[in-house]
Amino acid sequence: MAETSTGLVLSGGGARAAYQIGVLQAVNKVLDTPKNSPFPIITGISAGAINGCVLATHSHQFSEGLSRLSRIWQNFQPNQVYRTDLNHLTKNLAHWFWGLTRPKKQLQQPMALLDNTPLKELLTELVQFKNIDNNIKSGVLEALCTTAYDYNTGDSVSFYQGHQNLDEWKRFRRLGRADTIGVNHLLASSAIPMVFPSTAIDGVHYGDGAMRFLTPLSPALHLGARKLFVVTVNPLNVEEQVHINIPSLGDISGHLLNSIFIDSLESDIERLIRVNELLEHIPQSDTIKEQLSLKPIDALIISPSIDPAELAGHYFDELPRGLKFFFRRIGIGKDKGESILSYLLFYAPFTQRLMEVGYQDAMLEEKHIKAFFLE
Repeated sequence: MAETSTGLVLSGGGARAAYQIGVLQAVNKVLDTPKNSPFPIITGISAGAINGCVLATHSHQFSEGLSRLSRIWQNFQPNQVYRTDLNHLTKNLAHWFWGLTRPKKQLQQPMALLDNTPLKELLTELVQFKNIDNNIKSGVLEALCTTAYDYNTGDSVSFYQGHQNLDEWKRFRRLGRADTIGVNHLLASSAIPMVFPSTAIDGVHYGDGAMRFLTPLSPALHLGARKLFVVTVNPLNVEEQVHINIPSLGDISGHLLNSIFIDSLESDIERLIRVNELLEHIPQSDTIKEQLSLKPIDALIISPSIDPAELAGHYFDELPRGLKFFFRRIGIGKDKGESILSYLLFYAPFTQRLMEVGYQDAMLEEKHIKAFFLE
């Protein structure tokens, strides 16, 4: 394993993850379409785990992997991720409320507002899981990691597939476990609480990997990365809209999802920057510096220049009538609940626009991207 192994960190964010594809398309162009992936270590959470897994299966043909992902995101429709017919949505919502009044019923099957069976079918067709091991054996991939939340223990479990020299790890409320990544790992990592059903892995039910995951950058470091290319799906330097009205159920749910998907990553990025600054102030000749286990980590972080939540509201009226009716019943519309809408809006015009923004944002960082990979 090279001392400068580069880790790709893809955050969660549902439909917002389309932004990541635009960023990676720009990286592909800036690096002049490399044959092999520039990311030997890939980690992801939720929708980021899905993007990362597809890229890992194409580590030997990076451009082809990006093309596969691009075709999916450019043509997305909600019914490719969850069932959208009004009869089913209404029945599912009624079943959910019925389960709240009948606790024993909740134990018969996972409770969720939406049925993500179409996503399982899509992933089964899209992801060539056998290529992960082939790419590890050939040396173009060192490790792939996806994190999920263990509903039994409350731990964040980072399932990884990589070369044999990697060791499992255990920290407070988080651990790394070697496993063979499959479709259930991706479904578990992307099981947004209350929205999508939990998924069982070896008999244990898991939910979205962003829950209670306080150090999203750590799996890549545990797997040997010494440089991190981080793509977040929330603007780090853009002020959020201020709403003075009483928040709807959709608004409250959106803030809860933001706290799950965004806050931990932003805190971990800030922590990384501070540790790097601290290490820079310790003289190279100081014996204390030699004794520290901490090492400076070179990180390049790309984040949206616009707010995906604000963008999502512009596309609400274009959705199928049944889906709009359902969303309105739970407090989501073009001018309310935009944040949660941006996580669930797997709709081509929206995802295409996010890809365009991702590409433009990354191309503005062309000089930094070249320096990060080539110097």
